[in-house]
Amino acid sequence: MKFKNQNQLFQYIWDTRPHVSELTGNTLLPKNHWQWHWQFLHVLPKGQYTYYKLNSENILLALPEEHANQNIYKVFRDKRDQLIQKYNQEFRTKKL
Repeated sequence: MKFKNQNQLFQYIWDTRPHVSELTGNTLLPKNHWQWHWQFLHVLPKGQYTYYKLNSENILLALPEEHANQNIYKVFRDKRDQLIQKYNQEFRTKKL
């Protein structure tokens, strides 16, 4: 699915996934909370991997304090490694 902006992407994820942290299973903040948008964690940095910025596969749901410490979670590290491998395979295919 293609998204025009992050708000559209975040809304899609919110509507299609359980409202729990994918790192810990803790309940997320409600949509009207001022930190709601901080719960959408880009696994691959959106500045470095612009192709994945609006890719829902590159987003994990997590509480803001978990987002700030994402690297301590094995789930995050495993997802990052998986996406880097996928990104590299796609990039090599396009260059050939």
